[in-house]
Amino acid sequence: MKKSNAVTLLFTILFCCFLSGCASLLKNERMDQEVEKIIAALNEDDADQIFQSMYPDVVTREEFDASYESIRQIWKKCDEHTIKMISMNINDNQNKSEIIRTYRVQYFVYTSEDSYTINLTYRSDNKGEGLYGFNLTPGTIPVLISGGFTTAKENSVLQWCALIFTVLSYVFIIITIIDIFRKRPRLYGIWMVAAMTFFAFRIQIVPANFHAGGFVTWFAMSAFKIYSNNMRNFVFALPVGAVAYWFMRKRLLRKKSTDFLIEKMD
Repeated sequence: MKKSNAVTLLFTILFCCFLSGCASLLKNERMDQEVEKIIAALNEDDADQIFQSMYPDVVTREEFDASYESIRQIWKKCDEHTIKMISMNINDNQNKSEIIRTYRVQYFVYTSEDSYTINLTYRSDNKGEGLYGFNLTPGTIPVLISGGFTTAKENSVLQWCALIFTVLSYVFIIITIIDIFRKRPRLYGIWMVAAMTFFAFRIQIVPANFHAGGFVTWFAMSAFKIYSNNMRNFVFALPVGAVAYWFMRKRLLRKKSTDFLIEKMD
């Protein structure tokens, strides 16, 4: 098999894998620990433990107690459980000399009798760190109404445009990587990795809540999905690494030729 064909096959396989979803690959030890502490506190009905892990002054004790009461009515004490991270967004903002890091994560929690969804926001900055927001709902997987490849009949024109843009983005990445492999510019290995980099902007609307933010990641998908719990999730993912390569391609190849001539002269 020719090398170019091998590269094409490899990235076609990767393309199919990530279109089908690879949420199980998500992992963050720090957030896993936070979720485990919340579950332990819920099993002990220990509101103090959760409140002490909150970000400084994010809520008053009265506000926390009011929201915790609804949470404790949902949770049923369990002896064993498993957790699965479904989504993660890490956002760094710089305010003067201060760096504010925000984690937004979603977990599914499975017990022997029930299942739950935990959404939490964790913030870290010069003032301290801790839970910035926390929500528990019964059940795990909200039904996807429209916006995916499996809901073709229900998808709107906007939703199909987002999905088609995703397909074209991955085709563009595959073409870019094949070109990098064939032309082999300087630092071509780094460029092959960079070509898979996306800048993604996400807007997530849930009842009585709204999240928006941008992040750099690999293998993102543009989509506008609507779920049965009235959640709307819009992601626009641009393959910035591949775009940057084509903008710099002539310069990179020119530099490669210059380096080759210098080596020949030496």
